Amino acid sequence: MIRVLELKDYESVKKLVYQVHQLHLKNRPDIYIDGNPLPMEYFEKIINDKDSLNYVYEEDGEIVGILTASKQTSRPLQIAKSRIVYFIDDIVVDSNQRKKGIGKKLFNHLLDKAKQDNVDAIELNVWSFNESAIKFYESLGMTVKNMKMEYILNKNIDIKKCELMITNKGDDLNAIRSYP
Repeated sequence: MIRVLELKDYESVKKLVYQVHQLHLKNRPDIYIDGNPLPMEYFEKIINDKDSLNYVYEEDGEIVGILTASKQTSRPLQIAKSRIVYFIDDIVVDSNQRKKGIGKKLFNHLLDKAKQDNVDAIELNVWSFNESAIKFYESLGMTVKNMKMEYILNKNIDIKKCELMITNKGDDLNAIRSYP
């Protein structure tokens, strides 16, 4: 069952978000530090934000998936069209519940809402080391929009390859694929 995220869901959602945080921490220790990736203040903010779209997937009374997104309107530039985008901040399925169609159901729930609301696109961020997530998003029909690259100056960091990162910077969604 998919339903709207509620304040009472905090502990369950925090556990799911922490699973993804551990993946980020393991693969990009130059960027991430261990800690609570979902402070209560931020959780309350997204629940109360009128432009937030937050859903949980419940199975037998247990939250096994979440999708948090926000409605974003690009500011019109002289050479660019104004657009309305649903930007996915998190889509997480419990590591023990993957490959059961839960993530796809959450995405399709947001997609149906986006179609109802006449939204121009759904966008998100993903890191190159998260190959299973990339394959999942591609299976949904998502494509890379544009690229963001990095040149690491701190040579103490052992990043063996350029990372795919899709990020939202204002109106731009940036991405790069990793290459050995």
